[in-house]
Parts: sequence; C-alpha cells; structure tokens
Amino acid sequence: MAAIVLLGAAFIFLVNGAFMLGKIEGKGAAAPNAVIGTLIAILSLLIAWGAKDAGTYIVAGLAMTFSIFYLTLAWGLFGGHDLRGVGWYCLAAAIFVAFTAVFYATVPDLRFFLLAVAWAILFFLAFLAMALGASLAKLIGWLLIIESVVTLMYPAFLILAQWW
Repeated sequence: MAAIVLLGAAFIFLVNGAFMLGKIEGKGAAAPNAVIGTLIAILSLLIAWGAKDAGTYIVAGLAMTFSIFYLTLAWGLFGGHDLRGVGWYCLAAAIFVAFTAVFYATVPDLRFFLLAVAWAILFFLAFLAMALGASLAKLIGWLLIIESVVTLMYPAFLILAQWW
C-alpha cells in the first residue's frame, strides 16, 4: 500500500508543481488534490490499522500528513480561500516529517531518511511561501516536479517491481 501512496503523491507533486509555476489555475489543481488526498487518507488508515511496528506507524503518519495537506489545499483552491492556514499546517508537517527523518536515521534506513529530508524541506518552503508570503513559487514548483520523480515515482516503481 505504501507504494500506491507514493505513486499518488508523485502525481499530485506534478500537478502542484504545474500550479506553482502558473501552468494551471487553482481550481484545476483542486480536484486532483481532493481525489488523491482522499485516496491517501483511506490508505493511511488501512496502513495504520494493520501496523505491527513503529516503522509502519511512521509510514501511516507520513501518509496522513500528506493527505491532510492535499485535502486542505483542495478546499482552499476550490473556494478561493486564503491559504495562510494551509501554510501554517506546512510548518507542523515540516517538523513532523523532520522527526521521521531522525527516526529513519536511527533505524537506519538511509533511503527513507533522504526522502523524508527532501519532503521536510519542501513543507518548510511551502510554509514560508503560503504563511509568510515569501516569493518562492518558481523554486517550489520545480522542486515539486523534481521530487515527484526522484523521491516518489521512482521509489514507488522500485517497490512495486520488488526491486527496493
């Protein structure tokens, strides 16, 4: 299930990257965020339900962190709402994802450590842009597109192919 979560997130990173680069409008990004956010929320609950160890609970927490972001972003974009609240959510998400990076460093799992660091940086940049108004749209847009392939799509493929 974790690979499906990564794959869904990869697709949304591409959509949100295009949004940040001004290639699609907010309402065009809202629907995919709502659909994938809902799917990942359901999957994260299923992952948590079957969890037997800390690592699986961490995966469920990461998935839920991303799904809540996608759902709140979709809500804001559908309604044309102020996204500063979503930005502040990103600060909390950045901190939690950084904690998961520490977890993966101690396990040790270098691959997931590096993925978590990349995601924590992205959440922190989103906080700076959405909550504090920093002009980072281009940087975040390109980072989303790059991370979509490098930290999500490729790992998902490797896991699905059982090459991870």
